[in-house]
Parts: sequence; C-alpha cells; structure tokens
Amino acid sequence: MVGRIAVIGSGYVGGVVAAGFALVGHDVTVVERERARLAQLRSGVAPFREPGLDPLLASGLASGRLRFTDELGSGLEGVDVVFVCVGTPPGADGRPDMSAMATVADGLSAHLSAHQIVVTKSTVPIGTGRWLRAQIEENRGADGPGRWPVRVVSNPEFLREGHAVEDFLHPDRIVLGSDDAAALQRVVELYEPITAQAIPGDNSQRGPVPLLLTDLATAEMTKYASNAFLAMKISFANEIAHLCELVGADVGAVVDGVGLDVRIGRPFLDAGLGWGGSCLGKDLSALVGTAVEFGYHPALLEAALQVNEHQRQLVVDELLHQLRSLRGARIAVLGLAFKPGTDDVRDAPGVDVAGRLAGRGAFVAVYDPLVTSLDSLDGVRFADDPYAAARGADAVVLATDWPELAALDLYELARAMRGDLLFDGRNLFDPAKVRAAGLRYLGVGRPAVGVERPSPLPLMPLATTQ
Repeated sequence: MVGRIAVIGSGYVGGVVAAGFALVGHDVTVVERERARLAQLRSGVAPFREPGLDPLLASGLASGRLRFTDELGSGLEGVDVVFVCVGTPPGADGRPDMSAMATVADGLSAHLSAHQIVVTKSTVPIGTGRWLRAQIEENRGADGPGRWPVRVVSNPEFLREGHAVEDFLHPDRIVLGSDDAAALQRVVELYEPITAQAIPGDNSQRGPVPLLLTDLATAEMTKYASNAFLAMKISFANEIAHLCELVGADVGAVVDGVGLDVRIGRPFLDAGLGWGGSCLGKDLSALVGTAVEFGYHPALLEAALQVNEHQRQLVVDELLHQLRSLRGARIAVLGLAFKPGTDDVRDAPGVDVAGRLAGRGAFVAVYDPLVTSLDSLDGVRFADDPYAAARGADAVVLATDWPELAALDLYELARAMRGDLLFDGRNLFDPAKVRAAGLRYLGVGRPAVGVERPSPLPLMPLATTQ
C-alpha cells in the first residue's frame, strides 16, 4: 500500500528517512524551514555528507515521489503519517534540548488532522511520545475540533553516520511502539517493503527484517539502551587497554580473543580516544539524567562516561610526559571528524584534543580529508595535507582512522617532523613499521616502541576486616 508521508526535518535522520521511503514507493513531503538547506535539497544535494544519499534524493525528485516545502500546513495536506525528525542536541546540562520538538508540537496543534499519525523518529527522552500527545491536545484547547485523541508512534532510529542509507534500507531490526494498535499497524504497513526486503534495484535476496512491536516507553528505552551498551563496550575496551599497558599485553589481540565469544562480539571493542558524534555521548548522558530524576544513580553508565572523558585527557598527559612541556611545542593532529566517512565534528575526539593542546600553549596544526575549517578551533592552523600538518612538529597525534591516513608514508612523515613521537590514538599503525621509519610509537593499550611510559602509581593496600 502506497503511503502519503510528511517528514519534518531534513538532517541525517530526516533526509535519509524521506529519500528511503520515496525509493520504496511512498509519496513523501519534507518540511524544512531553513531556506539555504531547502534550496540545496530541491536540487537533489544533501546539505551534509552521507554516502549514497544524493542519488536517492535525485531519484525521488525525478520520480515525483519526493518533494520539499517550508510550509508545515501545506506539507501535511493529504498525508497519513507524519515523521518527526528534528534535532535534540545536548543542552548546557547535558540533557536533550527539546526546543525544536516543542516547536513541532505547536505547529502540529494547528495543522494536524484526526486521521493523521505522528511518528517520533528523533532520539527523544523516555516519555516524549506521551508528552507530545498531551502537548498537542493541550495546545488545541478545550474547543479543539472534535477533541479527538492524537495518535503517536515511537520509531527510534538506528542509523550510523556514513552508513545511514544502508541502515535504513537494510536494518538489523525495526522497533515500533504505541498505545494505539491501529496506528501501530498503519506504520507497520509503511515499512512492509523494508521488512520484506523488497527494495527496488536490490537483488541481494536478504531475509526479512525483525520487527519489534511494543508500547511507547519501551520503544523509547530500547534506543537509549542500545546506544548505552555500545558506549559501554568502547569504554570497557579502553579500561582493558589501560590494564594491558600495565601488564605488557596488547589490547588488540586481547579484544580479538574476547570478541570471538558469540555472546560478546567484536564490534565496538576497539580501544582508542573513545567515542564521539551526535549519539552515544548524548544518549548516554540523557539516560543517566533520566535515572537521576528518579533518584537512581546508574554506576555503570556514569563510569562509561568518565572513562570516555579520560581518554581525551590521556593524549595530553602522555604528550606532556614525553615532551616535558606543551607550551611552545608543535603538535599535529590528524583527523577531526568523529569517524571516517563523515564531516561531522560533533563531540569529536580530534577536535577536543586539538583544543586541549592549544589551551596548554601548544602550536597545533590539523588535517582532515573533509573538515577544512572550524570556528571552534580558533588559532589552530589547518593544513592541506598530513605532511604539511606535521612539518616541524615535535609530535603527531592520529585521532581519526581515515583510510587515507592509514596509507601514510611514515618515512615522509618522519622527514617532515622536527621531533619523532607518533601517538596513535586509533591503534591504526604497525608499531614496528613506525619504528623502522625512525619514529617513536605510542598507542592505546599496546606496548610502546622507543618510548618510556610513566611508572604506575603504587597500589594502596587492601583494607582488612578486624
């Protein structure tokens, strides 16, 4: 059954959702009020880098199944289901900023019809579905047309930046939650081409996609719990990495062995500078905030956040120990995007590390294949290539594991530098090859090569009971 869909918001989630639904045969109208972004989308070009999205946008526009507007009222005309895909960035207190969602609630109050279903696709605090329904009904007032109940479905997104198109069309699972069985069934119908893997132009013959149907709060919690677990896996790997440094083990081999256990799995067990991006840290902080609101302190979740914060400072402390002083030191940071394949620098370790080093008086040069300027890094020099960034440097920090950086000529890098220290924040390089190029090597949880690490602090004696 062809659906008539409105998508409010055209960021990483909204843009992919709209283009993906248009591909599988639905009629989609995207509501985007930012004029510059709207013009770009109407030309078939995404305002951010996401592999595979531009061709989908162009295809949807050419078929007539995808259109864009800046008017909410006209965008909702004739549609059955409204997907809300606005941003919920972390506020000053670490909790999601719900101002965009509140604006959407106000707009829907004026334009939503009784038959239309509202689907929350944004990552939102637990309880948002119930709040959105109440907010729209409250805004309509006692004299609202017919006083019909607003129907809300939660459909959390599990899209990875750099793989979002693939993740939408070929997901691991689809989660839908609502207290309205009919509304839930209508959204199930929209997803049928995806759950059945009947994707136009795809001949991979994949099996059906698991579909989880539940209530609002459970669907919202599933999203947060998923990201919290991934964040904890990364922090666990980093904790093990510190222990590996103390006992002389190699964390890469350790987590390979751990990951072979089918109950654990290898993904997200890479030690390094910790996570970044718009999801893991924000969602974990929000989940901690929700727990605290109920008077519960989730020790595991809080510890995962603390470990991740420590990984950023780890680089500064290691460089300070090796260079004796950061003031006046020349340091190159390679990689600013929070991961390869994107230009997203939100909560990116490379940006954080570069800022911390500059704040300690170092002269910092940076290079990233996609990020060529950044207002938040005032006073930091942007270089056109990694060797230019490393020219005259006392140390080089690898912060993002771009394939281009994995292919660096280490001999040329060494010739460009004044010093000889390479801090491999992603355990990307072979330490022996780094040493052969004449550089000293520091990784995360790996034996140092040509470098003496500070001695661990003596252990405190265990308390004994009398």
